[in-house]
Amino acid sequence: MNNTNETWETTTFEGRKIVMRSLVGSCSANLNTPESDEDYKYFVAPTFDDLYTGKMFATSSVTPTLDYDVHDIRQLANLLWKANLNFIGALMTIDFIVDDLLFIRDNADALASMNMPYLYNSTMGMHFEKMSKLEKGTGNTQILVDTFGYDTKQACHAMRCLFVLHRIASGMTVREALWFEDGNRRDMLLGIKAGNMTLVEFEEYVALWRAIHDEPVKVWFAEQKANEYLKTQLDNSIKEFIRVNI
Repeated sequence: MNNTNETWETTTFEGRKIVMRSLVGSCSANLNTPESDEDYKYFVAPTFDDLYTGKMFATSSVTPTLDYDVHDIRQLANLLWKANLNFIGALMTIDFIVDDLLFIRDNADALASMNMPYLYNSTMGMHFEKMSKLEKGTGNTQILVDTFGYDTKQACHAMRCLFVLHRIASGMTVREALWFEDGNRRDMLLGIKAGNMTLVEFEEYVALWRAIHDEPVKVWFAEQKANEYLKTQLDNSIKEFIRVNI
């Protein structure tokens, strides 16, 4: 395995070779706090049996300190084409190991931006999903709802979606837009996460932001062209990788 002189803490999941690992979540956006857990995404090569039966291996684990999910590498091209921030961010993270035989590391920035119109749609969809869950809470965030009246972690993610889209439309690369250096935007997101706003104040802030920025951001993304050729190159790279490694 070639992985740019880095090592895997484990080499397989249920007999499937790991070919990509990324730190995602708040740690990869510079929005982590001492209470933050670590989130990882893994991609694995299929076994012969997976190919024969058409199975796409997937598994996940959630603990108080470490979360991870695992996917078949054959899914990566479509996941990046759909431009979900959770997977786009997996290419931009500070902790990223990938097999050098894959068409990924040297093309990460291009792959992250290969379908800008879809990036807008999927990120806005994520924003609305987070907004719809503000008062629900989960096993790990119910304490936030009990303390602040809403899930401030979900609120932080919801606002981050809007900030990322605006930053890209304003001229930042996807990599730059996903990483929040010290400054007003980072302070705002961490303040939301810490419960510095009431639910009403947060919803009013979101409404005002969208009233000002929604239309120009939407227009900018609609004017971008998807790079179907790059998607085909990635598909072919993964196909050849599996052929060589099966």
